[in-house]
Amino acid sequence: MHGKVLVVAGSDSGGGAGIQADIKACLALGAFATTAVTALTAQNTLGVHGVHATPLDFVDAQITAVVQDLHPDAVKTGMLANAATVCRVADAIALHKLTNVVVDTVMFAKGGCSLLENEAVEALRNRLIPLATVITPNVPEAATLLGVDDKAFQKSTLEARCRELGGLGPRWVLLKGGHVTDDTEESTDHLYDVVGGTMYTYSAVRERTRNTHGTGCTLASAIAASLAQGLDVPSAVARAKKYVTAAIRSNPGYGAGHGPLDHMPFYAASAATLRGAPFTAETLRLYLVSCEALSEAKLVQALKAGVTIVQMRDKETEASGTAALIAKAKAMKSICDEYNVPFIVNDRVDVAVAVDASGVHLGQSDMSCADARRILGPSKIVGVSAATCELALAAHAAGADYVGSGACFGTSSKGDAVVIGLAAVAAVVKACRGVGLPVVAIGGISCATGREVLARTGADGIAVISAVAGAGDVRTAVAALLPP
Repeated sequence: MHGKVLVVAGSDSGGGAGIQADIKACLALGAFATTAVTALTAQNTLGVHGVHATPLDFVDAQITAVVQDLHPDAVKTGMLANAATVCRVADAIALHKLTNVVVDTVMFAKGGCSLLENEAVEALRNRLIPLATVITPNVPEAATLLGVDDKAFQKSTLEARCRELGGLGPRWVLLKGGHVTDDTEESTDHLYDVVGGTMYTYSAVRERTRNTHGTGCTLASAIAASLAQGLDVPSAVARAKKYVTAAIRSNPGYGAGHGPLDHMPFYAASAATLRGAPFTAETLRLYLVSCEALSEAKLVQALKAGVTIVQMRDKETEASGTAALIAKAKAMKSICDEYNVPFIVNDRVDVAVAVDASGVHLGQSDMSCADARRILGPSKIVGVSAATCELALAAHAAGADYVGSGACFGTSSKGDAVVIGLAAVAAVVKACRGVGLPVVAIGGISCATGREVLARTGADGIAVISAVAGAGDVRTAVAALLPP
């Protein structure tokens, strides 16, 4: 567990939203939640039956007590009930110089009941939002903040609405697309970098379920937990989106109304651990797969020379059994950790969990990507081999972080590998570009062909085995493989 989050929000007696959901989300992602309760609600899945606001001095007292002893690495605000509470919380954030502030602009419960008095919207807009690192409004909340009708939010207008929300003063805007009526197949959230002007999008297939109570609270707290652990905002949002999608899909079906999520959809001991830099397409630039010839000394040389990710795939060790695999994985992971390079395990999710690897790579005949994700959680990397566009897009839908496509050429390392050639890999890359899924080209790539593969396929990286493991001079081999 690492990273402390101060949650300033209301209590949900039904346990699905509010501070209860916030604590669960932080726990699931390996952060430690402290709290300042701003209001008590009497509610269940059918609706809110009463609200009792916390006295302002006691809101102050809770925040001060936490800050003095458990200084937070991030703050998440949720239900603030009234204008006086909004102002008092804003004053406390400024006074204590709190950072990584995620403002969930809570205004309405899932059933439509108001959770923020009308006069408090102005205080939220003018006092709290300018202190935010990121705000996370849904469409009704964004419409209220901008003083426009919900109909102004269509699939084609969300980027413009994001920029308008950016004018209110936050550093980042995450406009959630769940309420957009003309996007029936997917829910697409837009993240806007107010200073840099960059727009990011995060899409997930819409889940046809009534059990979505607490999704906004959960998402915002998952972002705060990730910020507390050192992720940048785009990476934190990507991780939180995966987590919430899994939490919705595995909901327990409790209650007669809008039911809660499953806040622990992953094996928490694995999902909680987050080490090294966040995964990006750049991570795949030079992907080294191990073999018997890759000694620890050569692995160190390769990492020093610029290898960006390492996969353990060692036939000799695999034949010796699970204990030998775990021992080998621990040794390799220790070296990779020293150089802050992700270490993943081929096929064996159990071994990845045992050694706290950065993730796994799966073939089409291995455990499904969806099942691996449910075990490993959103912090881990899950890659899938995909020789066709259809398989690659299916992997994306199942939650893969990248696909390995090939074989580009004939290879002796995997006798059953089918050579599909560079043109077919290029087709997979093109299909994956449309959904933002990185691709690493695999299969028979040598020092002589590595740069050609990158140029002709457009892949984000290349995977090699003997080109490095069998090289007399590892540094020279890596230099020949890396893009100029």
